Amino acid sequence: MTATRVEGPSGSIVLVEENHDLPLVRVQVAVRLGAGDDQDGRDGRTNYASELMARGAGGRTRTDIDAAFDALGTSLDIGSDYDGVTFEIAVLKEKIEPALALVADVLLRPDFPRGEADKLKRETLAQLDELRDDDGTLARRYFQRALYGAHPYGRTVLGTETSIKALSLDGARDWHQKALVGGDMVFGIAGDVHAGDAAQAIARHFGALPTGESHVVERPVPPRRAGMRLTIVDKPERTQSQILMGQPAPRWHHPDFLALQVATTAFGGTFTARLMDEVRSKRGLSYGASARLGQGRGAKALVAHVFPSLEQTPETLELVLRLWREWITDGVTEREVHFARGYLAKSFAFSVATPEDRLELRTALELSDMPRDFADTFAARVSKIEHAEAVRALKTHQTPGDLEIVIVSTAAELLPKLQAAGLVDGVTVDVVPYDQY
Repeated sequence: MTATRVEGPSGSIVLVEENHDLPLVRVQVAVRLGAGDDQDGRDGRTNYASELMARGAGGRTRTDIDAAFDALGTSLDIGSDYDGVTFEIAVLKEKIEPALALVADVLLRPDFPRGEADKLKRETLAQLDELRDDDGTLARRYFQRALYGAHPYGRTVLGTETSIKALSLDGARDWHQKALVGGDMVFGIAGDVHAGDAAQAIARHFGALPTGESHVVERPVPPRRAGMRLTIVDKPERTQSQILMGQPAPRWHHPDFLALQVATTAFGGTFTARLMDEVRSKRGLSYGASARLGQGRGAKALVAHVFPSLEQTPETLELVLRLWREWITDGVTEREVHFARGYLAKSFAFSVATPEDRLELRTALELSDMPRDFADTFAARVSKIEHAEAVRALKTHQTPGDLEIVIVSTAAELLPKLQAAGLVDGVTVDVVPYDQY
């Protein structure tokens, strides 16, 4: 297995992960401009423009494009996120040339047909309705807005009903012109291909890629607010509550990030971690209880997640808040740090077990301007994190009382229970309809 990084067309980057066990090749093209770069009031433009590119390109209709991918035994997967967009296919080695030609049409020569543009808006609005049926996804959507506000990460990838209806063909064309430039693109190929051949194939099919000016900007530091705020996303007839709570965290490349990741893993990153042990194992209040540290181009968040029954929500919330305060105030134990760093070092191997996994990680690192040796040195670096480092990072970047909390539940039933338990005393409370964002 061989990993290669070379310069591609117009200043782009080509990453190759060779593995010749099977005659399969995965191609991933990543664009650095993401939903976090959408302008105010234009939430969903990145998602809309990138999806529309595959609905008519190079003189082919959407039906023609779908049929062409079908004939190659593959399909084009498009994924939008705050920090970029990826276009992915997986094909037999013998089909790589026609597959790349087809992907090049989609990326470099989209037609942006009006009929498909209108249809896509209707489909996206329907997707927004489907999102509202998933309480976990709904909680994450409202949590992003509550925590980040006007920050780029406070926007929504899919868009709102108002912003989706306002999307336009001109806006999609403008996004494509800004996003599809060499310096903001990363090409990745994993599987049964030699690095030199892969780089030449990318050069042949994407030689027309414009150089262009980068429109990627530095993510601002997210706001940190004092005090505790609770947003109840009011949804009728809930028997279960989805609870998210957290604070902004340091950037992925911050010197304290790894130590804070160890502390977070000790708190809620494994099945035997403190949060899971207290919430599920000892009390059975929620099937799952976790805490995760976000990774990306900008500073994301440290977020805890539990989902108890509505009746047990006050008890669960009180417990998790107490555990959170104790965790930050008292820190983690040496035993917890020892276990967490061992878990992270050993489990990392499973996250890079296949060429596709390694390519995905390397692409994420490129999009986030992370060190290129991150994967190679991760296990050794995390194994050296000392107890004092984990405690210091935790106390430096997290505070016990300044929390953003979002609960998806039925407000008329939940709020009186929280009031009776004294859980909203001194807390800023906002109740919002579940279908208004």
